[in-house]
Amino acid sequence: MSIKNFTLTIFALLILGACSVDQEELEELFVELETSAESVEYGEGFTLTWNSNASQCYASGSFWFGEKPPSGSEDFLIKRGGDGTYILECRRNNEFANQALIVTVNKSVADHFLYLPAEEVNFSIEYAADEEVAITSVARGDFSGDLIPDVLIAVQIRKSSDHTLVDTMFLQSIGGPSPIITEIETSECSGASIMLPIDLNGDGPVDLITATSNLLGQTEQSNLCHFSGSATGLVFDNTFINNETNLDFDNARVITMGLVDRDNDLRPDLYLLTEEYEYWVQADGAPDYEEFSYDGTIISDLIVTSATVIDFDLDQNSDIVLAAYDDNNHGKFITVPRSGDGTNWAEALSYEAPLAKTLISFDYDQDTFLDMLVVGDESPSNDFNASNTSTFKIYEEDETNILDTERDISFTKQGSASLNQYIIITDYDQDGDGGDFLLTFNKFGNNTANFLVGEKQITENDDGTTSYSVTTYDDEELGVDNLPYDNAFTIFFDYNIDFDLDAIFIDDDETTNTLNFYIQENDSN
Repeated sequence: MSIKNFTLTIFALLILGACSVDQEELEELFVELETSAESVEYGEGFTLTWNSNASQCYASGSFWFGEKPPSGSEDFLIKRGGDGTYILECRRNNEFANQALIVTVNKSVADHFLYLPAEEVNFSIEYAADEEVAITSVARGDFSGDLIPDVLIAVQIRKSSDHTLVDTMFLQSIGGPSPIITEIETSECSGASIMLPIDLNGDGPVDLITATSNLLGQTEQSNLCHFSGSATGLVFDNTFINNETNLDFDNARVITMGLVDRDNDLRPDLYLLTEEYEYWVQADGAPDYEEFSYDGTIISDLIVTSATVIDFDLDQNSDIVLAAYDDNNHGKFITVPRSGDGTNWAEALSYEAPLAKTLISFDYDQDTFLDMLVVGDESPSNDFNASNTSTFKIYEEDETNILDTERDISFTKQGSASLNQYIIITDYDQDGDGGDFLLTFNKFGNNTANFLVGEKQITENDDGTTSYSVTTYDDEELGVDNLPYDNAFTIFFDYNIDFDLDAIFIDDDETTNTLNFYIQENDSN
């Protein structure tokens, strides 16, 4: 080896030795994330503080997203109740570390109904001094096809002396950033007691069928009307469903209507029952009325008030269940088994039952079997002659039929006020319980409350079982503000899709004979 090469080798070794001596080991990668409070009351804020020796950090979780500096702090005012997860993940070269924490926002039932003051009346209907007015039906659906909730409201004006019909109006509010209320032009439709939203022609926007109730059909002409959904909302159109049957829209004698999956394609179809025939309209994009005869002896002397679909007798087959009452105002449940692609009236059965005006099937106890919610009054009533609501029950599936297990739901004004049948089952507080109940009070008696909340409660028992119950509150008990009227008809719908329930409050001002509509935003979320 030459002296020159030897010298270069020694020099290189010296350099490497110097580097190994001077290079310090990197500090272990760490992430520290802290909160000023693990639990806060609704309306209170908290602060997240973090520190890391990483080069990059990213936030994720319930209400925290995006790139963050390695060290810093951030203030939060969260309006959603429950547990929120906050995660900070940091990296340095190919090393990663993270930390997570949970902050709970304690949000009461009342905190979910924080309505901004009504700035003005959004719509008004005037009526004469010798007339009375009532909301006769409400339906919700995406009538414009923009994936934002809409609502249709049926209003009737009648003579106070004998309830003779004066006028029927259909008002719709299309959801969006600036909702308004408009009237649908139609002078041909008086059937405003039953409304059924369903997209029958398969074009996206939800259509709607409306009819006279079985009770009113005993004393006045029974009417059946069709509204087609469009980009601008519902349009009166009695032609978009082909009808080559005996069904007379002007005198349909409708007993009830419902949504029933006739062809087992997991899409509901239209089921319509009249005094003489059953009718089906399949939601297949080319809607046609199909007519079938049936033996309705079992309901011939009854007034039918509501219908739903549920496996009533627990035989693994769905039944059409009718709520009805007889001449003595005794309540009945009539079950009609589904058979093939229709019904089997030969096996229809009658059960003694509460006087019910509403039947709703839903999964109350989250066991995959449908249960049934029932609301009923002390005597048969309609929207112009309300009666005390005495029945508020849940029937759960058991061993024989759904009547085996009965759960009463109580509320403070039970027996002295009238609940309406237009119930919403929705998880308004987003706690994952499968749904709570929201009902409006009818104009009745001395009641001054507007609406009722039924909050589902889930309890995990020591033996590993789960118990379910419902706790109720009306808006007076909750102390809901900014409702400058008593006993207003309340329609809930999230028109701005911010995951809280906005509302239309409808106040009957009898001093001026004016029905006033107020759209009010919920500022809860």
